[in-house]
Amino acid sequence: MESEEKKPIDLSQLSPEELQAELDRRNADIIAGKQRQRKAYEDLKEQTIISLCTGALTINETLKAFKLKAFEDMQTIYEMLKEYSSRHADGKGNFRIEHGKYRVSYKRQGKPTFDERSHQAEKHIIDFVNSKFENDVDTKDLVMSLLERKKGELDINLVQKLYAMEDRFQDENWKRGIELLKESYSFSHSKDYIGFEVKNDKGEWLPINLQFSNI
Repeated sequence: MESEEKKPIDLSQLSPEELQAELDRRNADIIAGKQRQRKAYEDLKEQTIISLCTGALTINETLKAFKLKAFEDMQTIYEMLKEYSSRHADGKGNFRIEHGKYRVSYKRQGKPTFDERSHQAEKHIIDFVNSKFENDVDTKDLVMSLLERKKGELDINLVQKLYAMEDRFQDENWKRGIELLKESYSFSHSKDYIGFEVKNDKGEWLPINLQFSNI
């Protein structure tokens, strides 16, 4: 049997005592309703905070483990590159590997520098160039351009081109110059970076966004 609808109370027909009781009841209902809303909000807030933060911690731990593996794997490849590539042995160590639709870039952040021995190296190489290419201005200028300095610093990318020609000439000045260049080089390593990309259907490389910097 369906319950009868509660009839509205005619407040004008109530005695002062009944009116006060009815007002107190309505007030209590309002307070109880607000308390229910407050509890529902606080319960939802608690559940949301716990759910999101525990989820975030899980993802954070997973990302930490992935970051460690990613750098270890790329460092292994970097060490293998150094075994046979003078560029990576004497350069900063930046490189990129690619397979299918995936690409990974590895960058070593830091400052490459050549100390005072590089100036002595230049003198040896200049002596060699002046004697070897005295009548070949173009070749002379080309070799000398690889020793160009910017703000007083040699460019490791240019110097590596000299390294590649190390065994081409058996001249004493040339050999000693290259040797001193290698000895004078150092790289102040600060931080490594890894970037991930995936190729879409249009052949465009899109970044796979992972924020490693604060982990």
